[in-house]
Amino acid sequence: MAIPSQRVQTAARVRGIDHVTVTTRDCREAKRFYELALRPLGFSVVFDWPAGRRAYLGLAGETSSVWIVQRSHPGRLAMSLAAADEPAVDAFYAAALAAAGEPVSAPSYRPEYTARTYAAEVLDPDGNTLEAISWHSQPSTGAAEAEAA
Repeated sequence: MAIPSQRVQTAARVRGIDHVTVTTRDCREAKRFYELALRPLGFSVVFDWPAGRRAYLGLAGETSSVWIVQRSHPGRLAMSLAAADEPAVDAFYAAALAAAGEPVSAPSYRPEYTARTYAAEVLDPDGNTLEAISWHSQPSTGAAEAEAA
């Protein structure tokens, strides 16, 4: 399996995620969850459709965005967002749990990916998986030794 940096190099024409669509039974509840959970990563509501069945969250000055669309039969989604650093991952996890997210995995190093990967995962109110991940974290000596044990 290629490490993430190798995949990015082979897909040089791709600049990142443009948008991810999350389908939900309740747009208002999903918008509230994503607004609170993604705020520590820099996302905010950019547009809220008048009918209340769609919302758009974006990053200031960036093209990456999250679209929330209300449907009677929502599907499942797994979305991973690149966090700037460990504190951003920690803040995301705390905010997501405070917004009624269900814990999947607490913030921790993920040596199964790389020695420097730090991530956390939650489920949103519709059961979609949401992850914040930092590929360039540096575990402390104690953390690295604990993971090796």
